[in-house]
Amino acid sequence: MLPTTLEFWRNPVGVPIDGDPLKFLYVTDEAEHMMVSWLAQEFFAYQRERAGTSEVMTKLIMITMGALLPGVLLHDYIDHWKPEGLPRVEFGTFGVKCYIGPGQPLEHPEIVQPLSVNVHGHTIGVVEDLIDLGMTLEFVHKTLTSPTYGAHDTVIIAAYRKRRPAWMDGVHSIIFGECPQDTWIITPRERVETMIKRVKTWRGSGADRHACQSRLQQIGYPDYMLDTWFQAAWEQAE
Repeated sequence: MLPTTLEFWRNPVGVPIDGDPLKFLYVTDEAEHMMVSWLAQEFFAYQRERAGTSEVMTKLIMITMGALLPGVLLHDYIDHWKPEGLPRVEFGTFGVKCYIGPGQPLEHPEIVQPLSVNVHGHTIGVVEDLIDLGMTLEFVHKTLTSPTYGAHDTVIIAAYRKRRPAWMDGVHSIIFGECPQDTWIITPRERVETMIKRVKTWRGSGADRHACQSRLQQIGYPDYMLDTWFQAAWEQAE
């Protein structure tokens, strides 16, 4: 069973799997809620320090798909509890595509879902679940602060960061934890997706059904997920 303390999740250690170059971190539902609770507290601390200035965030933009889960959880904290003297925050979405797959960037990033709120003149929080190469957030930051959208500034809010890209040196960020480059973070929104992808990789390398199930259990997948979804993953790996 994975630890339930914030200290563990701030700098977590992934599970190594024989024959796989990656380590795997299965983020539990409880851990996701704890991380977002911490992010919400840091959000309010940032807001209090800048109350009455143009640096206060008045919009939070969730980058689809990754930011939807932490963004919705943040909404529960932020929308329903507003300290006196701080502005109400409007939530919105913005869909961009910068990668074909993990570590495989597109030559030209694409906007796949229009920005749902007006950000002109506002300092906005850009919500993500993970910063890896940082290309998505760089594209969003430059796009939203361009004359076309006219945002005053952005603040990056994310659960995890694997590296700090150079472009972020001048951008304020609220990041919960750090994780090594060789760790595949399995968030609650992509457990089935990860299962299907890894079972296909493992089966292609010669692992049998039992070995694949054992590896998933070792990573932290509960029995109910294996009972319900493993067969589909195994069949798709053929």
